[in-house]
Amino acid sequence: MLENYIFSDSLRYEAHRLLYRPANDSPVEIGGMPGAAIVAALLVDTPEGDARGIAVDGDTQREQFFLRYEREVRRENGGLFITEVQALNEAYMELNGEDELLYAICGNDRLYDLAFGLMMDYMHRLVREQVGEQVYTVVPWKMPFAQWLFDAGLVETRRQQLLAIDWSDPVAVYTFARQLEKSDEIGTIEPTFVFEGLRADQVLHGYWEWLWETAQQEANLYPDGKVQLAYMKQRIRDNETDYDFLKPEMKHFTPSQLNLFRKWMTQWKEFVEKQIPPVVIRKTSIQQELFMDACLPAPPENNYVAVREYIAERKNYDEKFRQFCNAHKRTELCHQLSLMFGWVVSDNALGKSMRRQLKHPKKNHLL
Repeated sequence: MLENYIFSDSLRYEAHRLLYRPANDSPVEIGGMPGAAIVAALLVDTPEGDARGIAVDGDTQREQFFLRYEREVRRENGGLFITEVQALNEAYMELNGEDELLYAICGNDRLYDLAFGLMMDYMHRLVREQVGEQVYTVVPWKMPFAQWLFDAGLVETRRQQLLAIDWSDPVAVYTFARQLEKSDEIGTIEPTFVFEGLRADQVLHGYWEWLWETAQQEANLYPDGKVQLAYMKQRIRDNETDYDFLKPEMKHFTPSQLNLFRKWMTQWKEFVEKQIPPVVIRKTSIQQELFMDACLPAPPENNYVAVREYIAERKNYDEKFRQFCNAHKRTELCHQLSLMFGWVVSDNALGKSMRRQLKHPKKNHLL
């Protein structure tokens, strides 16, 4: 498609570069997509263009043209974002920012518009490859939500910068090309917590769908999948709404960034609590027979080693407590412990903890 071709004594395409020698003026050399776009505009709908398979009408044909271009310039490192930005910048400098020179090469308005349109379409295509259709295609979902939000916020800043570039403006292209050349000099990126093309509820629902599907897939690996999924619900509820681990990074947020980040997490917490309502212990449904005493404090929530030790210790000195343990099933004991401690004591989790204790028979206190 992009083989060498001589248009006239003053214009030829050679080694993937367009060479133009205007009368009484300096020669112009244009590479990358700008050169290929001009060649396509000049050859399309001609016998030579048909022989080369050049067709650029409509999105489908242009996409095929861009793919063929990238295959044919692969050896010259063409088709890369940074390479094509540099090529467009060089083309603007070669043309001295004058539409008249490009118009002179193309010959009329239709071909000028076609060549320029191909350049712009290709740059927008490369930008889409860089930024993705949505931020989560560039920053895949990860747990917990706060970490994904922080990482995506840093990437979104760059996304919005790229989406805002006017590729038809030589000054804007020159400025951006210089930034790419001096990428190591770019300062700290400030996070952006408003995502281009996405409403907040779309972000929350999208993350939740991924999170819940992941939890279901993990639970299905176990024979007691439904039980495992029930445990995961509580773990999700606890872990997904916490963002204390990001406090060192949040110290560098501006007041507006900090405020917006906290709003995200507040909304996310409310969303999770709607999906996974807290387990409510109905004291009226179970008659409380055991109560806390002044000797032992309640174990920390979900710490079943501490629960096991609490039971063993209290049985040593509390006869009523010991009698209840010996006379009732572990399920009934867990109901009483839940009422005492103020959090749900899982029969299954306590049983696992006690079975692990079997390897230390001297320390074991069976129910």
